[in-house]
Amino acid sequence: MAVLVPVLDRYIRHRLRASDVAADHALAERAIQRLRYLGVQITETGSQVCASPVGRVLMHSRGKVAALLPILKAERRALGDKIRAVIVADFEKTSAVSAEVQHLLDEEAGGAVAAFRMLLTDSETDALDPVLVTGSSVLVDDDLAPKFAEAALAWLAARNLDVRLTFAEERGFKVLSGQGGDWGPRIYVAMITDLFQSGLCKCLVGTRGLLGEGWDASRVNVLVDLTSVTTSTSVNQLRGRSLRLDTELPDKVADNWDVICIAPEFLKGLYDYRRFIDKHDTLFGLTDDGAIEKGIGHVHAAFTEIEPEGIESSMGVLNAEMLERPCRRAEFRKLWRIGEPYHPEPIHALEAHTGAGGGGGFPPFPWGHAPWSDASLTAAIGEAILGALREAGLLRHQGDLQVGERAGGYVRAFLKNADEAASGLFAQALQEALGPLDRPRYIIPRQVDFIDDTWLSRVLPRIVGRYFQRRRTSLQMYHAVPSTLARHKDIVAIYQRHWNARVSPGQAVYAHHGEGEKLVADARQSGLTPRARMHRKEVFL
Repeated sequence: MAVLVPVLDRYIRHRLRASDVAADHALAERAIQRLRYLGVQITETGSQVCASPVGRVLMHSRGKVAALLPILKAERRALGDKIRAVIVADFEKTSAVSAEVQHLLDEEAGGAVAAFRMLLTDSETDALDPVLVTGSSVLVDDDLAPKFAEAALAWLAARNLDVRLTFAEERGFKVLSGQGGDWGPRIYVAMITDLFQSGLCKCLVGTRGLLGEGWDASRVNVLVDLTSVTTSTSVNQLRGRSLRLDTELPDKVADNWDVICIAPEFLKGLYDYRRFIDKHDTLFGLTDDGAIEKGIGHVHAAFTEIEPEGIESSMGVLNAEMLERPCRRAEFRKLWRIGEPYHPEPIHALEAHTGAGGGGGFPPFPWGHAPWSDASLTAAIGEAILGALREAGLLRHQGDLQVGERAGGYVRAFLKNADEAASGLFAQALQEALGPLDRPRYIIPRQVDFIDDTWLSRVLPRIVGRYFQRRRTSLQMYHAVPSTLARHKDIVAIYQRHWNARVSPGQAVYAHHGEGEKLVADARQSGLTPRARMHRKEVFL
């Protein structure tokens, strides 16, 4: 598009529109209309970005409000009657629908009313007794209406407010109206908020204009964001609705949900996903290994490396995992480490995907009774690097290695309680050790043990037969010696000693010529090189 749009812009304005042929003018108008689908407007003076109807369809898709059902069911199973859910949309009903998508979007598409109606279609979400509140409408679940009317009249009477309430019948819900000098959005929003806080209704549906900045309900523990906001101020204001402390539930943990619609077969079909990335670009969040991270990676480690075009193949797995998270509130509360000291400086961390080098096998040591995992191997290599850096005087005795496993087969390693320079030095060294052999100065082998059954171990009971298994050592991989530890052979010798103590026997070999250069070539040819997919990140603890 970056190449195509300027070419079409000039061709349309200077060739087709300047033509004396009517068919050229018709072609120009068709091209302009098609480009508008893609978010490009051709004017008399040039091209400019405009709202894409395709993006609008995705943003206001019925599929997004349908996603409310599994989300709220999962939250209700986790919270029971304590659930206080808020669903926030951009508007009550959709604003003017452009002609291009009139056949795809109705007047309620993507709005609060559509979300409210969806909740009434399922018995589990209908049991939350949802109420819709906007600047012009109040809709009440028909099951709730009698109790709501009684509680609302009592609330109004307690404040000596002159209001008379009427309920109009609609299919599945009641439309609340009020008459009297005191009736208005300020009053009925305050009233409904108090009834929501008390648990009379457990789900509010509204617009960000009404339930945004200034609205306060401390009991909110589920927020579902259906809005299109992406600016840091708007995103933080919206998230702030669920972050209020609850004096009645001091252990409250709130879940914030984003709902995304994709249609990757279309050129603009990833618009909503890219908006999701923009929304989290300046947002800090807790990760599943206890670090605070800015950006989309705090939602799930996989988002860091999945290209937008590849999100569809991972969507089912990611959705399934997200729907399991509501039951893990106690676990995530512990990860926040509330009341513990906070380290204000960013820490450089390395995040690696499954395949960081585990490859099975056991540590080739007498104590190596547990097989290598990606986490344990990363920890061993990290300890070897850390020990060598300290012994060589390249790192002060600060920071402790922390290795955590994240969902989806990711491992994250960093120096806890270290300053930014020290954590950066360590992260760079670990990345080189786990990364591909990119012209390393020195390489070092890693061996692993494999355990084979013998005929005797097969016939004997396992508790006895394991003593008759045969253990063999095999070359698994060559790793680069980190460049900061490869400057001089004396420092390489220090690293080799720590490597031999924690990771594997083996001698470091100079790799820029001779035997070492051949070893690197053979390792690449034989697949004996690391294949980790890694990302450097800054996190806070």
